[in-house]
Amino acid sequence: MSKNTEKIPLTLQDQIKLEITNKIKSGKYLPGDKIPSEPQLVKIYNVSRVTVRNAIQQLVDENILIKRHGKGTFVKSRIYTENYFCGGSFTETCIKMNATPYTRIISIERNKIDLEVSELLNNEQEAIIIKRVRYVDSIPCIIEIDYFPVHFDFLLETPIENTSLIQLLTEKSGVVLSKFEDKFQISFSNKEFSDLLHTTVGTPLLLVTQTVSSPDDDIIYVNKQFILTSKYIYAVRSYK
Repeated sequence: MSKNTEKIPLTLQDQIKLEITNKIKSGKYLPGDKIPSEPQLVKIYNVSRVTVRNAIQQLVDENILIKRHGKGTFVKSRIYTENYFCGGSFTETCIKMNATPYTRIISIERNKIDLEVSELLNNEQEAIIIKRVRYVDSIPCIIEIDYFPVHFDFLLETPIENTSLIQLLTEKSGVVLSKFEDKFQISFSNKEFSDLLHTTVGTPLLLVTQTVSSPDDDIIYVNKQFILTSKYIYAVRSYK
Protein backbone atom coordinates (compact mmCIF):
# COMPACT_ATOMS: atom_id res chain seq x y z
CA MET A 1 0.00 0.00 0.00
CA SER A 2 1.32 3.45 -0.85
CA LYS A 3 2.44 5.59 2.08
CA ASN A 4 1.03 8.63 0.32
CA THR A 5 -2.58 7.58 0.65
CA GLU A 6 -5.12 10.20 -0.29
CA LYS A 7 -7.74 11.34 2.18
CA ILE A 8 -11.21 10.14 1.33
CA PRO A 9 -13.49 13.20 0.98
CA LEU A 10 -16.41 13.49 3.36
CA THR A 11 -19.84 12.69 2.02
CA LEU A 12 -22.46 15.45 2.08
CA GLN A 13 -24.14 13.64 4.95
CA ASP A 14 -20.91 13.59 6.98
CA GLN A 15 -20.25 17.25 6.18
CA ILE A 16 -23.65 18.28 7.55
CA LYS A 17 -23.17 16.10 10.61
CA LEU A 18 -19.74 17.67 11.24
CA GLU A 19 -21.10 21.19 10.71
CA ILE A 20 -23.89 20.69 13.27
CA THR A 21 -21.49 19.04 15.73
CA ASN A 22 -19.06 21.96 15.45
CA LYS A 23 -21.87 24.44 16.10
CA ILE A 24 -22.76 22.53 19.27
CA LYS A 25 -19.12 22.46 20.42
CA SER A 26 -18.69 26.18 19.71
CA GLY A 27 -21.78 27.05 21.74
CA LYS A 28 -23.88 28.32 18.85
CA TYR A 29 -26.34 25.52 19.62
CA LEU A 30 -26.64 25.08 23.39
CA PRO A 31 -28.09 22.08 25.27
CA GLY A 32 -31.87 22.28 24.91
CA ASP A 33 -31.74 24.49 21.82
CA LYS A 34 -33.88 23.61 18.82
CA ILE A 35 -31.86 23.25 15.62
CA PRO A 36 -33.22 24.35 12.21
CA SER A 37 -35.89 22.11 10.71
CA GLU A 38 -35.16 19.67 7.88
CA PRO A 39 -36.54 22.05 5.18
CA GLN A 40 -34.43 24.88 6.61
CA LEU A 41 -31.29 22.72 6.61
CA VAL A 42 -32.00 21.68 3.01
CA LYS A 43 -31.95 25.37 2.02
CA ILE A 44 -28.91 26.19 4.18
CA TYR A 45 -26.74 23.40 2.78
CA ASN A 46 -28.36 23.04 -0.65
CA VAL A 47 -28.69 19.26 -0.34
CA SER A 48 -31.52 16.76 -0.52
CA ARG A 49 -33.91 16.17 2.35
CA VAL A 50 -32.77 12.52 2.54
CA THR A 51 -29.19 13.66 3.12
CA VAL A 52 -30.26 16.01 5.91
CA ARG A 53 -32.52 13.39 7.48
CA ASN A 54 -29.73 10.79 7.54
CA ALA A 55 -27.24 13.24 9.07
CA ILE A 56 -29.73 14.19 11.78
CA GLN A 57 -30.52 10.55 12.49
CA GLN A 58 -26.84 9.78 12.99
CA LEU A 59 -26.60 12.54 15.58
CA VAL A 60 -29.73 11.22 17.28
CA ASP A 61 -28.24 7.71 17.35
CA GLU A 62 -25.09 9.14 18.95
CA ASN A 63 -27.16 10.87 21.69
CA ILE A 64 -26.12 14.32 20.50
CA LEU A 65 -29.58 15.35 19.27
CA ILE A 66 -33.05 14.31 20.38
CA LYS A 67 -36.28 14.37 18.34
CA ARG A 68 -39.52 15.48 20.00
CA HIS A 69 -42.65 14.54 18.12
CA GLY A 70 -44.45 17.58 16.78
CA LYS A 71 -41.85 19.98 18.19
CA GLY A 72 -38.62 19.42 16.26
CA THR A 73 -35.05 18.33 16.90
CA PHE A 74 -33.09 19.60 19.90
CA VAL A 75 -29.54 19.49 21.24
CA LYS A 76 -29.57 16.83 23.92
CA SER A 77 -28.65 18.01 27.39
CA ARG A 78 -25.77 16.27 29.08
CA ILE A 79 -26.79 14.48 32.28
CA TYR A 80 -24.16 14.53 35.02
CA THR A 81 -23.81 11.64 37.46
CA GLU A 82 -22.48 11.99 41.00
CA ASN A 83 -20.98 8.85 42.47
CA TYR A 84 -21.76 8.36 46.16
CA PHE A 85 -18.20 7.21 46.78
CA CYS A 86 -16.80 10.65 45.99
CA GLY A 87 -17.43 11.31 49.68
CA GLY A 88 -19.95 14.08 49.38
CA SER A 89 -17.69 16.59 47.63
CA PHE A 90 -19.37 18.35 44.71
CA THR A 91 -16.07 19.84 43.55
CA GLU A 92 -14.35 16.44 43.51
CA THR A 93 -17.32 14.90 41.71
CA CYS A 94 -17.12 17.47 38.90
CA ILE A 95 -13.39 16.96 38.50
CA LYS A 96 -13.92 13.22 38.16
CA MET A 97 -16.58 13.89 35.48
CA ASN A 98 -14.20 16.22 33.62
CA ALA A 99 -16.76 18.99 34.13
CA THR A 100 -16.37 22.55 35.41
CA PRO A 101 -17.96 23.24 38.83
CA TYR A 102 -19.29 26.65 39.82
CA THR A 103 -21.06 27.70 42.99
CA ARG A 104 -23.23 30.77 43.56
CA ILE A 105 -23.84 31.77 47.16
CA ILE A 106 -27.45 32.77 47.82
CA SER A 107 -27.12 33.46 51.55
CA ILE A 108 -24.95 32.80 54.62
CA GLU A 109 -26.56 33.50 57.98
CA ARG A 110 -27.09 32.40 61.54
CA ASN A 111 -30.77 31.65 61.93
CA LYS A 112 -33.38 29.43 63.55
CA ILE A 113 -33.78 25.90 62.20
CA ASP A 114 -36.77 23.59 61.91
CA LEU A 115 -37.42 20.63 64.19
CA GLU A 116 -36.06 18.02 61.77
CA VAL A 117 -32.66 19.68 61.45
CA SER A 118 -32.62 20.61 65.16
CA GLU A 119 -32.97 16.95 66.16
CA LEU A 120 -30.09 16.02 63.88
CA LEU A 121 -27.89 18.75 65.40
CA ASN A 122 -28.36 17.70 69.03
CA ASN A 123 -31.48 19.85 69.51
CA GLU A 124 -29.74 23.14 68.79
CA GLN A 125 -32.20 25.92 68.03
CA GLU A 126 -30.02 27.87 65.62
CA ALA A 127 -27.39 27.04 63.04
CA ILE A 128 -25.06 28.60 60.50
CA ILE A 129 -27.05 28.17 57.28
CA ILE A 130 -25.45 28.34 53.85
CA LYS A 131 -27.65 28.27 50.75
CA ARG A 132 -25.98 27.77 47.38
CA VAL A 133 -26.75 26.94 43.76
CA ARG A 134 -24.45 24.39 42.17
CA TYR A 135 -23.64 24.67 38.47
CA VAL A 136 -22.00 22.07 36.24
CA ASP A 137 -20.60 23.51 32.99
CA SER A 138 -22.72 26.66 33.61
CA ILE A 139 -25.94 24.62 34.03
CA PRO A 140 -27.78 25.03 37.39
CA CYS A 141 -28.35 21.51 38.73
CA ILE A 142 -28.61 21.59 42.52
CA ILE A 143 -29.80 23.86 45.31
CA GLU A 144 -27.78 22.99 48.38
CA ILE A 145 -28.49 24.06 51.96
CA ASP A 146 -25.95 23.30 54.71
CA TYR A 147 -26.64 23.53 58.44
CA PHE A 148 -23.64 23.86 60.78
CA PRO A 149 -23.57 24.07 64.59
CA VAL A 150 -23.08 27.67 65.73
CA HIS A 151 -19.49 27.03 66.90
CA PHE A 152 -18.56 26.96 63.20
CA ASP A 153 -19.29 30.70 63.08
CA PHE A 154 -15.99 31.32 61.26
CA LEU A 155 -17.95 30.36 58.13
CA LEU A 156 -19.79 33.69 58.37
CA GLU A 157 -16.54 35.55 57.70
CA THR A 158 -14.76 33.10 55.37
CA PRO A 159 -14.97 33.38 51.56
CA ILE A 160 -16.47 30.07 50.45
CA GLU A 161 -17.53 30.63 46.86
CA ASN A 162 -16.11 27.86 44.65
CA THR A 163 -14.40 26.34 47.70
CA SER A 164 -14.89 22.80 49.00
CA LEU A 165 -16.57 23.14 52.39
CA ILE A 166 -15.28 19.71 53.37
CA GLN A 167 -11.70 20.83 52.77
CA LEU A 168 -12.34 24.17 54.49
CA LEU A 169 -13.78 22.52 57.62
CA THR A 170 -10.81 20.19 57.88
CA GLU A 171 -8.28 22.99 57.48
CA LYS A 172 -9.98 25.50 59.80
CA SER A 173 -11.26 23.28 62.60
CA GLY A 174 -9.32 20.04 62.32
CA VAL A 175 -12.48 17.93 62.26
CA VAL A 176 -12.36 14.58 60.50
CA LEU A 177 -15.31 13.85 58.24
CA SER A 178 -15.60 10.10 57.94
CA LYS A 179 -19.25 9.06 57.69
CA PHE A 180 -21.92 10.19 55.23
CA GLU A 181 -25.49 8.97 55.62
CA ASP A 182 -28.04 9.87 52.96
CA LYS A 183 -31.83 9.76 53.03
CA PHE A 184 -33.82 10.19 49.84
CA GLN A 185 -37.20 11.86 49.31
CA ILE A 186 -39.13 13.54 46.53
CA SER A 187 -39.71 17.27 46.77
CA PHE A 188 -41.39 19.66 44.35
CA SER A 189 -39.89 22.88 43.11
CA ASN A 190 -41.42 26.07 44.51
CA LYS A 191 -41.18 29.50 42.88
CA GLU A 192 -37.79 30.33 44.41
CA PHE A 193 -36.21 27.00 43.47
CA SER A 194 -37.75 27.07 39.98
CA ASP A 195 -36.21 30.48 39.30
CA LEU A 196 -32.80 29.32 40.54
CA LEU A 197 -32.85 26.04 38.58
CA HIS A 198 -34.48 27.48 35.43
CA THR A 199 -37.37 25.04 35.62
CA THR A 200 -41.13 25.19 36.15
CA VAL A 201 -42.97 25.31 39.47
CA GLY A 202 -43.91 21.83 40.62
CA THR A 203 -41.02 20.06 38.90
CA PRO A 204 -40.06 16.94 40.92
CA LEU A 205 -36.68 17.25 42.64
CA LEU A 206 -34.66 14.58 44.40
CA LEU A 207 -34.16 15.71 48.00
CA VAL A 208 -31.07 14.15 49.56
CA THR A 209 -30.66 14.82 53.29
CA GLN A 210 -27.11 13.98 54.27
CA THR A 211 -25.69 13.84 57.79
CA VAL A 212 -21.92 14.09 58.02
CA SER A 213 -20.29 12.59 61.10
CA SER A 214 -16.91 12.16 62.76
CA PRO A 215 -15.33 8.76 63.49
CA ASP A 216 -17.00 8.99 66.94
CA ASP A 217 -20.45 9.40 65.32
CA ASP A 218 -20.74 13.07 66.29
CA ILE A 219 -22.79 14.83 63.60
CA ILE A 220 -20.69 17.66 62.20
CA TYR A 221 -23.26 19.14 59.83
CA VAL A 222 -26.43 18.47 57.86
CA ASN A 223 -26.63 18.94 54.11
CA LYS A 224 -29.78 19.11 51.99
CA GLN A 225 -29.56 18.86 48.21
CA PHE A 226 -32.51 19.59 45.93
CA ILE A 227 -31.41 17.94 42.68
CA LEU A 228 -32.87 18.55 39.23
CA THR A 229 -32.58 14.96 38.03
CA SER A 230 -33.13 15.82 34.38
CA LYS A 231 -29.65 17.39 34.56
CA TYR A 232 -27.88 15.59 37.41
CA ILE A 233 -28.09 12.02 38.72
CA TYR A 234 -27.08 10.94 42.23
CA ALA A 235 -25.76 7.39 41.89
CA VAL A 236 -25.31 4.91 44.74
CA ARG A 237 -23.37 1.74 44.08
CA SER A 238 -23.53 -1.36 46.29
CA TYR A 239 -21.54 -4.56 46.35
CA LYS A 240 -22.45 -8.06 47.46
